[in-house]
Amino acid sequence: MSASGDDVLPRRGGWFVAAAEAVGDLNHPFYDEERRRDVWNEASAVGLQLMLWLALATATGMVWLGGAAALPYASTLLGVVGVAAAVTLAYAHRLGVRIEDPAGLLRLRLVPYVALLIAFLVGVLRVAPSHGFFAGFAQGMVGGSAVALLWMLVSGVRARRRQRSRTV
Repeated sequence: MSASGDDVLPRRGGWFVAAAEAVGDLNHPFYDEERRRDVWNEASAVGLQLMLWLALATATGMVWLGGAAALPYASTLLGVVGVAAAVTLAYAHRLGVRIEDPAGLLRLRLVPYVALLIAFLVGVLRVAPSHGFFAGFAQGMVGGSAVALLWMLVSGVRARRRQRSRTV
């Protein structure tokens, strides 16, 4: 137990937040100064967005240029980046920050990203074998992506309605 009694206090967000803070080394003295912490957080957000764009563009290029042989590698690339993005969103969610933008700017900015994702999925369908594991995998990936995009659209509309009803 530390002299300050910190060990007695419950962790905010539970084990997940504690693990994320350990991975991110968020207790480092670097984060003690507010401006430096804010700039680093903004830089990390830029880096995450760039990583998402580059990974999706790379995976799309891999599928269109490399064909069926590139499908496992492109899928793995998107899977790894997807896990990083999901952990980022889960961390924010655990600490009470919701990613909802009722003004619609966030969704408008995502249109090119969705277009790139659709190009990837069309490429997957184009190169996927007609039978076997990768045929089912490709169909499941495309179907799951369509369901996820629909869910995000419905969630966005619902968030916008809730926001409007609160302001009226």
